[in-house]
Amino acid sequence: MKTWMLPPLEKACLRWVFQGRPLAEIALLEGKSVPEIELYLKRALVSLEAKSIKEAIEKANLSQSD
Repeated sequence: MKTWMLPPLEKACLRWVFQGRPLAEIALLEGKSVPEIELYLKRALVSLEAKSIKEAIEKANLSQSD
């Protein structure tokens, strides 16, 4: 199984989405704007070669505790 490396903010954004947080709340929690959060999530998709957020979460192993 391939090990994926994500920058901390991209991983944090995916983790927040996994926990069911809306983008506006993630932006508030991370001190960023909603467009910035959307960009981090898009970058995570590219980095993980994923077609969806769900696939990205699975590839980043966020369903398991770190």
